[in-house]
Formats: sequence, C-alpha cells, structure tokens
Amino acid sequence: MPGAQAMTAVITDLPARRARARAAYHGRVERTSADAPDAGAIDARLLARMASGDQTALSDLYGRYGRMLHAIAFRITGDAQAAEECTQDAFMAAWRTARTFDPGRAQPSTWLCAIARNRALDAVRGQSRRPTPQEEVQPTGTAPDTADVVAEADAAVRVGEAMARLPQEQLDVLQLGYFDGLSQSEIADRLGLPLGTVKSRMRLALGRMREVARDLGLEA
Repeated sequence: MPGAQAMTAVITDLPARRARARAAYHGRVERTSADAPDAGAIDARLLARMASGDQTALSDLYGRYGRMLHAIAFRITGDAQAAEECTQDAFMAAWRTARTFDPGRAQPSTWLCAIARNRALDAVRGQSRRPTPQEEVQPTGTAPDTADVVAEADAAVRVGEAMARLPQEQLDVLQLGYFDGLSQSEIADRLGLPLGTVKSRMRLALGRMREVARDLGLEA
C-alpha cells in the first residue's frame, strides 16, 4: 500500500477530484434497478478494494460520503476549515483501517460517520485545551457544555445515517441542494437531468427523510 505521505497527498486532493470521483462512481455502479445491490453492499466492496490498496475506491467512497462527513464535522465544530480537516482525517483513518471493517457489526456509512464524529469531537476538545486570548474568552455561562457538544455530534451522525439510507439518485440531489447550496435548476444542469426529475427526486428524498427522522427520533 502507498505510504502515509503519499496517501496524505491523495486525500488532501480529494475535494478537487470530487466531480471526477462522482462521475467514475456512477460509471461503474448501477444507481437504479430492481436487482442493483444496496448501498451498504456497494460501500462494503469499496472498503474491501481500499483494504487492498485501491486508491480509486477511496475516491469513489469520498464521492459518495465526502459532503456528508463534512456536514457532520461542520455541525460539530462550527468551523469550515476545521470541518475540512476532520473530513480528510476521517478518510485517512478509513484508508488505514479499511481491512478491519466488519460488515457484520455496522453499515459502512455508520462506520464513516462515527469516524468523522470522533475526529470533530477531538478537534473541539483540542481547541478547548489551547490558551485563549483574554479578549476572546466567552463570558461565564456562555461556553458550550461538553454534553451538549456530544449530543449534537450524535444527532449529526444519526442524520448522516438517515441520509445514507436514501437511494443514490435521491442522495445526489439532496446533497447538492443542502450541502453545496445549489438551486434545483443548478442541480438539473449539474446532473444533466430535466428540472421536473430533480424536483421529483428532491420531494421523494425529503419525504423519505421525514419517515427516517421519525424512526430515529429526530424532528421531521
């Protein structure tokens, strides 16, 4: 397998390669057919390929979950740069430990979300241990409580897990709309789809998320 320095360069470059990764992912994996494997099975195969040193599999996995892990990290840290670093750290950890993943214990998406959660919590804790200039010290009683931060982290992971249950075509439009901030017209242009198809997929995705949110005890 490539050394740590080489893999750090690969993972650091992943955001710039996101579009190519998404195209490659969709070129190899059937997104919508009755007999297509479920997302968990696809992701497990990607992890198996990563365990054997396949960097393309890492790009494919990033294409599917990069936005999601970044959103989880951002929700916990509240800082875009820290969230980006946590996302890269999470994929580096996934690369290093892919061979230890046990599909009998968790879905790949749950495993990845948990890694991102832990990296983000570590970042928040690390920040709290650094000396803070007096003018930046928060007034007494306004600093976030550790329990609140952990609860927020757990909620973020559960939302990520809920999104991972969506069919790929619905996940695509939801991520582009909510994580990349694209309008439905822009999503249609990006994916080369009719606007009506994008609206339909977004409606289905939101409807399914509401159902899953109820199952997870989240607000719809």
